[in-house]
Amino acid sequence: MAEFTVIKDTEAPRPARQTGRLAPRMREYEKYVESVPAGRAGKLVPAPGETPRAIAMRISRAARRLGKSANTWVVDGVVYFTVS
Repeated sequence: MAEFTVIKDTEAPRPARQTGRLAPRMREYEKYVESVPAGRAGKLVPAPGETPRAIAMRISRAARRLGKSANTWVVDGVVYFTVS
């Protein structure tokens, strides 16, 4: 069984930033999220080999990393999203 301990949050190591091949893609999707102002929606058309579901997940995760919330939906293979 795992050993559980409660410590001060200042004693916990900070989360590591993603590096390597995923880091540029993560920054790309964070830019998409930051580019959509209130009252507007973003639209992403998947490139060949990409799925709308994967794109929607990337948008949601990017928003979460930025402390925001994204509402995503797919219509005819195109991903739309709003940010709050």
